[in-house]
Amino acid sequence: MSALRVAPGFPLTNTVPVKRLIDLCVEDLEASPVWRYEGGSGAQATVASTRRASLSQTDDEIFLAATEFELFDSSRHFGFCFPADDSGIDYLQPVILSTTGHVNFWFDGPASPAVLASQWRALGKEPREIFPVLYRCLVPVDGRTISGRIDGVVSSRDLMPDPLGSAAWASAPAVSEEMPNATRVPTARPVQARRDTGPVEKRTAHRHRADVDVEFTQGDLHGSGVIRDVSRQGMFVRATRIPGTGPKLRLKVNLPEGRTLHLMGRVVRDSALPSTAGAPAGFGLRLAEDSPEYEDLVSRLRDKNK
Repeated sequence: MSALRVAPGFPLTNTVPVKRLIDLCVEDLEASPVWRYEGGSGAQATVASTRRASLSQTDDEIFLAATEFELFDSSRHFGFCFPADDSGIDYLQPVILSTTGHVNFWFDGPASPAVLASQWRALGKEPREIFPVLYRCLVPVDGRTISGRIDGVVSSRDLMPDPLGSAAWASAPAVSEEMPNATRVPTARPVQARRDTGPVEKRTAHRHRADVDVEFTQGDLHGSGVIRDVSRQGMFVRATRIPGTGPKLRLKVNLPEGRTLHLMGRVVRDSALPSTAGAPAGFGLRLAEDSPEYEDLVSRLRDKNK
């Protein structure tokens, strides 16, 4: 169900549609290719249409953008992703919009065989007809087209270091209800425009398990949590208090050896966006400045997880 609200800075005669994220449809994205995350979680998460024609990694708010998808059988579909940070599928969170609901490729928690089967029915496809999926965001980010390939459904528990190396990615099977124990590809990755036209450029950020305590402040908000995983660009923090996506966040990382690490970052996603019921609360954070100490932490965690 949608509602109307007055957009800040516009006359009263101009109103901006606000919808629940789960109600977003193809017609909405055709009318407005960029929508801003307004708040809420799970089924109550809301988005508002904007007049944006481009996005940037430095945006203070979270935006989704119209995206084209091409399935393995060459059929084309329409949907969206959150393109400002394309370092992993957990940040992109790509979704195909079907006439009977959303088809998700990222889940905050494990996706049951029944849920996956329902998604494939919504597309009228078998998994072998779907994967790999090519995607291309129709809204540029800092002048760059965000595009790539999805080799299978991924959940938070799958974001582990890749023990097989990048050569194994191309042949990794897609996950479906027919293959519950199949190897899962750890992230979406940018590729060339057409499949099988040359070598794949791998530009994703590996996540490394951390389990390190952290404290954070943002204005009057003070919270604490646990860093679940880290990459060179940022981290995901499990927390019950979720900071906003605007002002920068100050972090105090309490390292196991008793040292502390002070960082600055910006929230780029809330785990409650296209959320799975029962998923852990938390937020993704992108570092706002370089830190040799943080790079050293990532290196040590990478070596530990090998």
